[in-house]
Amino acid sequence: MSFVELMKLLSENNIPVDVRFMSDSGWECGPTEMDGVYYNKVENLIVFTQGQGKYDEYWNAEGWTPLKTGNGSYANGGGHSDR
Repeated sequence: MSFVELMKLLSENNIPVDVRFMSDSGWECGPTEMDGVYYNKVENLIVFTQGQGKYDEYWNAEGWTPLKTGNGSYANGGGHSDR
């Protein structure tokens, strides 16, 4: 799903902009937080992870930039980074 598609869904359904996103991939026993956010410019892809931080497979992977680390802090200087 692209960001444009997501924004359209939210807008069409009058979802507030402060809505929280959680993940339920089927491996969990219900929804879980998506604490890590990683971006790959080449792939034009954002991946959400669940609280792993430096143990995420994306942490030091080539081409991936952490936007928010798995410990809940923002990688761009806001808060504590465990990187």
